[in-house]
Order: sequence, then C-alpha cells, then structure tokens
Amino acid sequence: MTAIPSCAAFPRPPISSIEANLYYYGLYSRPILVARTSTTLWKPPVCPPGYPSAKWLRTVGNHPLGNIWEGNLAPQIHKILESRAVKWTSTDVARIGLVGELLPPVIIWIGVQPATLSREDGHAVAMACKALLVENQISNVEVEIRESVVTQYAGPKLLKPAPPADPTAELREPLTSTLGLSICSTRTLWAEGTGGFYLTDRNMKLYLVTARHVVIPSDSDNQVHEHKFSSQRLNKIALFSPTSFKDYHQRIAIASSDKQSVAEYMKRVRQVAFEGVGPAETNSVEAMKVQTYQDNTLKEAMDASEALRKLHVEVAQNWSNLENRIIGHLRFSPVLKYGAGEKRYTQDFALIEIDQSKIDIGSFTGNAIDLGTEIVPGKFTRMMFPHPKNSHSFTYPANRLFQIRGTIPDAELHAPTMEDQNDERCLIVLKRGRTTGLTIGRANSISSFVRQGSYLDGMANL
Repeated sequence: MTAIPSCAAFPRPPISSIEANLYYYGLYSRPILVARTSTTLWKPPVCPPGYPSAKWLRTVGNHPLGNIWEGNLAPQIHKILESRAVKWTSTDVARIGLVGELLPPVIIWIGVQPATLSREDGHAVAMACKALLVENQISNVEVEIRESVVTQYAGPKLLKPAPPADPTAELREPLTSTLGLSICSTRTLWAEGTGGFYLTDRNMKLYLVTARHVVIPSDSDNQVHEHKFSSQRLNKIALFSPTSFKDYHQRIAIASSDKQSVAEYMKRVRQVAFEGVGPAETNSVEAMKVQTYQDNTLKEAMDASEALRKLHVEVAQNWSNLENRIIGHLRFSPVLKYGAGEKRYTQDFALIEIDQSKIDIGSFTGNAIDLGTEIVPGKFTRMMFPHPKNSHSFTYPANRLFQIRGTIPDAELHAPTMEDQNDERCLIVLKRGRTTGLTIGRANSISSFVRQGSYLDGMANL
C-alpha cells in the first residue's frame, strides 16, 4: 500500500498571496487558492497590462476517474479530510485550464471554509489526496484546494406567452406559466429560487415542485411541513421578491429606452442619407431599397419602444403589490435530509399548491420552457446538437415552447451518448434563469459532493 506522503517529501515553494488571489482569474467566483499538487510554475501578471491569463471550467468527459469516483475514491478523500479535521465544504471534479485550452487537466477540486486551512497544511492534505490517486492508478489528475462556501439560492393571472414577433416576448416571459418562475416565500423575502416543474393530483389540483430551501431557507426549522387544515396559517408563495421585482421592472424600462434610442438614431440616418444627392439617385431602385429598410427599421423600433412602455405601465399597475404576485401556498415538504436513499442524494423538495385563480386554462403552458428570442432557431439547434453524429428529430417549436417529457436515465448521466464538436462525449443541457435567461451548456458526468452540518460539534452529512 502506498504511504501517504508528507509535505516535506514533496517540497515546492509556498503559494504567494498574489498567486492565491489570482490563480483562478477568469472564473466567475474567482476563489482563493489554498494548495495544489501540480508543479507547473504559475506566472504572475506582467505590467502592463497587469492581468494574468484567464481560466475556464470544462466538464471532464470520458476519463478513468469516472469509474471509481462515487463508489470508491470520493469517500476515501472525504475520510482523509475528516481525519485531518479539514472544514471542507465540497468536492468536485472538473477540467480547469486556460481559456481556449480544449482539454485542460482534470482536477479534484476541494472547497474549504474560508480562513480555516493554512497553505502549509493545505499542501499536506492535497498531497495525501494525490497519493490516493496514484494508489488507484490515476496519475494524470491533480488536486487543488480553494476557499469556497456552498450557498443554496433560494421567481392577477399569469400572462400568456407572447408570439415570436412580439417585441415584449422576452420580457413578458417571467410573468407566464412557463418553467423557470422566480419565487419566494412571503415569510422569507430575502431567499429566492426557481420553480421546478408542475404536477397534478387525482383531484386535478395543480402543484409546482421546487427545492425546500427556496421556501424554507432555515436549517434550524428542519421538520415536516404540511398544510392539512384551512385553519392553519398559509405559507404564501410569491412571484419575485421585492428586490427582484424592482430589477425586473427596471429591465423593461431600459429595454424601452434602448428601442427609443434606435428610433432616434434611424431618424437622424434618414435625414442625412440623401443630403446633396440628386433626384436621379434619390429615385433609383437601390435608393428606394435603402429608404424602405430605414423606414421599416424606424417603425419597428418605435413600435417596440411603445409596446415595452405599455408593458412597463401594465406590470407596475398589476404586479407591484406583493399580494398580487402570490401564486399559491406551501402544501407539503418533508424534512431536509442529506445522504438519503441508496445513492445518498439530498432530499430537498417542496410542493406548492397553485392558486387556480392565477391560471388561465386556455393559456397554461404546462411543463414547457420558453426558448425566448435571444437565441435564433438555427443557432439553438446547433448548440443543442453540436456534432453531426448526434442524430435527432428535433424541430424548433413554432411557438418557442419546448415541452419537457420524460427523464434522463442515471446511466446516461454518467456515460453520455452525445458528442460535442471536439468528439468529446457530453450531455447538452439548457436552463432558463431569472438573471441569465436561456443558457445552454454541458452537464458534468461525475458527481459532486456537498458537505452540510456543524463544524463545531464535529457532525456533518454528505
């Protein structure tokens, strides 16, 4: 059995403060590096410009680590961390490298509570984990430890989705019944999250499934919540927190202003387009085409600005009051449980009973994602099916509503059958978020582990 190496057995210069703070430059969260096992020299930024090379995260793809991670390696790494009293928060597997690097190195990425692990102790822990990799004949994977806090983020009748040509379509979407509703409990307006999907019971009552921590964000209140009797106080669920609603309303105003700017610009373009041009040129076929284009662009901008202005007024009148944004109440949520079931997943869900008065049956979309207007149909199809080998029968829906059907088998989550443009096996996924809109990316085929619990009493759960 391979001995666990000590820090002295693998000497390397200590990580400087500048490396710790800039090592992950380019990543959205830009965490602080504590330790790493790689011996690649990190180069500080050169002035000017004074910025290091940006990094990015990629999914792992097909790698031997995937065969032993969940059932064997991850639990052993967790034991190492626990034995050394490391206040770890998460363990992930990802490729981390410079932007543009097609196959960055595979990294076991360990998150620890900020300011709880020194660089020297962190290096010893990282090397112990590296030795475990070598012991399992995984030699081309490095270990990195960074400071990281895992945060659980808790979006009148709902509107009918606008037709594709409507300039308000993208900004009306958050007020429709399509998936991705931004919701919060009126008891905890500071915690906000996303509605998951709809289901009905035998009495045809409509429910929205979401994460428990969205509507019950306090870990200290870990008990079954069930609304059985009309005499019980309702835990009301609203569309948008006050802060989010303010941001959303402002987005509409900005969009209207932007279109008005386009209209003003086109007016100036029309005024100067034919200055000093003779009648013959002004009446030419080419000139008429230019004028027609300018007229159409101007009208389109003016119509869009006016439509968005009206939406801005409508939203303020009908949705500003929090009571008007209540869409239902918490019906049931079991206790929050980590490591539940044979596969030790997290039990974290809640059922929201939807107020039937908020739903117009004629415009209810069901479990559908609005693909929006930002990504055109051709580009969307290419992004979802990036490789010619990926056979599919997908047709972009004429109404933009992508109906959700079925589930992805667990085996395919870990061993995707699709390929991307670089011939790497992957699982293409999409989501619609309150701030990001519709985004398309790749799901990681290797599970991450999150640690929850009290670090003071030594109790923790996975």
